[in-house]
Order: sequence, then C-alpha cells, then structure tokens
Amino acid sequence: MEGRRSSSSNGDAGDEMESCFYYDDAKVEAMQRRMDAVPPEGDDPYTILRLPAAVRERHRDLYEPKVVSVGPYYHGRAGLAAAQRHKWRLLRDFLSRAAKKQAAAAAGGGGGGGLGAYVRAAREVEADARRCYAEGFGMGADEFAEMLVLDGCFLLEFFLRKSEGQLAAPGGAKWAWRHMYHDVLLLENQIPFFVIEKLHGVAFAGEDGAEREALLDIFCGAFAGDLPSSRAIRPPGDKTIHHLLHLHYECNVRNPALDGDKARNVIGEARDANGGASLAIWKQPAVPSPRSGDGAGGKARLTSMIPPASKMEEAGVTFKKKATPRDVFDVTFRYSVLHMPAFVVDEGTMVLLANLVAFEQGGGRAARQLEGGNLVTGFVALVGSLVNSRRDVEVLRRCGIMHCMVADDDAVAYFNHVVQYTTMDYDRHLLACLFRDVREHCHWNR
Repeated sequence: MEGRRSSSSNGDAGDEMESCFYYDDAKVEAMQRRMDAVPPEGDDPYTILRLPAAVRERHRDLYEPKVVSVGPYYHGRAGLAAAQRHKWRLLRDFLSRAAKKQAAAAAGGGGGGGLGAYVRAAREVEADARRCYAEGFGMGADEFAEMLVLDGCFLLEFFLRKSEGQLAAPGGAKWAWRHMYHDVLLLENQIPFFVIEKLHGVAFAGEDGAEREALLDIFCGAFAGDLPSSRAIRPPGDKTIHHLLHLHYECNVRNPALDGDKARNVIGEARDANGGASLAIWKQPAVPSPRSGDGAGGKARLTSMIPPASKMEEAGVTFKKKATPRDVFDVTFRYSVLHMPAFVVDEGTMVLLANLVAFEQGGGRAARQLEGGNLVTGFVALVGSLVNSRRDVEVLRRCGIMHCMVADDDAVAYFNHVVQYTTMDYDRHLLACLFRDVREHCHWNR
C-alpha cells in the first residue's frame, strides 16, 4: 500500500513537473512571438506617437484637444461631441464640393463614386494607417476606416474653406475656429498624411504631380505666417509628409544650413556675416544626453546655460529687436548685443511651440527624418534660459522683443515646463556657440 501511495505520489509529481515544463515552453514561445513582432530600432513604422504621461498630464491644455478630435487617440472623448457632429456636416459639404468638381470634369473622365468611393479608399490604406500609431486603440477595421474618412474629409474641407476666406467652425465662431485650428496641429491628434492624400485623390482626380501640389497649396497657405518669417518655405512636391504637424513644421522651420550658402555645414565655430555667434547657421544636430534636475547631468546643464535677461542686462548686455530677421530663430550675439526677432506669446503660440518641440523630441520615423536640426527646441531653450521671472519678461518687453499676451507668471511657467522635458546636449546644440559667448561675456558660472 505504501509503495503504491509512493508510486502515485511520484506520478503526481511527475505530471506536475511535465505540466510545468509545458507551461514554460508555451510561455517562451509566446514571449518569442511578441519579441519578433517588434521592429528593429530605426525601422519602426511609427509616425504618430503619444507623449509620456508625466508630460501630458502636467499641462493637458497644451497637448490635448479642446474642441475637435482627429485620429483614434481622442476619438469619442466626452466634451468633443459638438465638433464631432460638425465634422459630419463638413463631410457632407466636402462630398458636395467634390461632386460638383467631378461633374464639371466628367467629360474628361474625372473620378467620383460618392461616399462609397471614399470608404473603399480608406479601407485600402487602413492597415498601413494603423501601423503608424505607436499605441494601440480599440477600433475594428470598419470603424477605423469610417473615422479616417470622416476626419480626413473634415480636414480637407476645413482648410479648403480657410483658403477661400471662410471659417469652417460651428456658426462661423472665430474663437471655435482658432481652437479647432490648434487642435488639428497637436502631436497626438493626427491621422497619416497619406490618408488625406488618398481622399483628396478620390475627390479631385487628375495628374499625380499637379494633384499633390494642389493639396500642398491648401495646407501651406494656411500655415504660412504662424511663425514670423521673411522667407516663404514650402516642402518639395516629392517630400514625404507624415501628418499635418509635420507639414506645418516643414512650412515654418528650416535650418539655413540647408539653403546652400557656403560655410553652413560647420561644427564648432558658427558665425553670422558680421562675426557674431548665431543660431541661424548652426548645423550640428542635438545629441541626446541625460536630462535630470540633480546629479552630473543636471550640473552639466546648469553650467551650460546662460543667465536670465535681467542678469545679462546687469552684466552689460543690450537686447535689441532684429529689424529684418530671416525668421523667428534668427538670433545673434555680437559686441555685447543680443539681437532677437520680435515674437508673440499667446495661447495659440504656446500650444504650437510645445507640440513642435514634442515633435522634434518625440523620436519615431518622422522626427528622425527632420532637416531642421532641433531648431525649435534650441529656440525654446534660449527663451527658457532668458525668462526666469517677471522681471526678465519685462526686460524683453521693454526692448520690443517679447509681446506677452498672457500673464507674465504664466509665460515664465510655460517656458520652464517645455524646457524641463527636453533632452539635448547643452554643450553641442543649435545655440551652443551663442550660449558660450554670452557666458564668457557675463563671466557666468566661473
């Protein structure tokens, strides 16, 4: 009896061990499949990412839509229902616009097909569009394709009306239009640009080159002037555009090192035409480095920054508004004078700059292909260094450089927030030469 019990006991233990091994093998296989499904670094398809929760939740007003959602991340969110109904209205108007265009071009074999044609087009790119998002979302293929049609046609009609001098907001309300405009330029509130191209092609079929140029005209015309510039910047027709925020970046941010001027592609001594250290011709891209408020990384950052504006003024630095800047990033320091373009700090600018910085910082395929060299991050780092108190804001206001349309304390807190969550090497970034010359002039951190 004892032997039998022992045998039975050993058998149970063997079964248990065998089950354990089986479980381990199944678990390993599952882990292997998940590991194999992740693309190698540098090959990931993601172009629409989400911010770290710590960044987004601290300032939701900068990163989350207030009126209208675009894409899956904020789809169906409470508080955006009114704009969602308005999107259906604009979809109907866009289809009507396209039908009239197609009727006029019918003799030439123009495209068409009604709403079904747009749904079929969206289904053709649904899988590719889904792969652009870094985070998953609970939408089936049909629901996702419907959302792509609705949001894509909404964006086309919204900006077509802008090009015609109309405001495509509920009731034509200007305040609602401005919020909607900034909402569709949020990093997390995007759909892939190739979806918009596909829908535009269904509506306005024609020669491929002319069709894309016409599409770029719609958006580039709306984006021009959002950041002060004396240059008209337009991406080439064959440029890969990943989403609307990316296109806005390409229309407003360009490193002059790419303009073909001599002595542009330099590392080390970046100088303007008069010998002053300049942001405008610094080509070296930012090199990621640890970014922490304490430890060696924090100490290195502090010794690489520049004094705030009030301290610089005390050290004999004069601030002057640049008369004819190339763009808002055209900053120079020469003979103890810091020349800066005038710029406005209002709610819209704060949202736009925060999301352009997040785009540069965000990684993913779109950010790796940028030619601007982290230009926006460098500019915001400069302003964040200059503005540490209301007194600093007053210095820049008095010189005609900063026109602050929000409370001074809010402006200070904003730039501190945006700079706090950026990652770059403060000894090798777009403004490194200018920062160094200012520190040497002011004997800062010696």
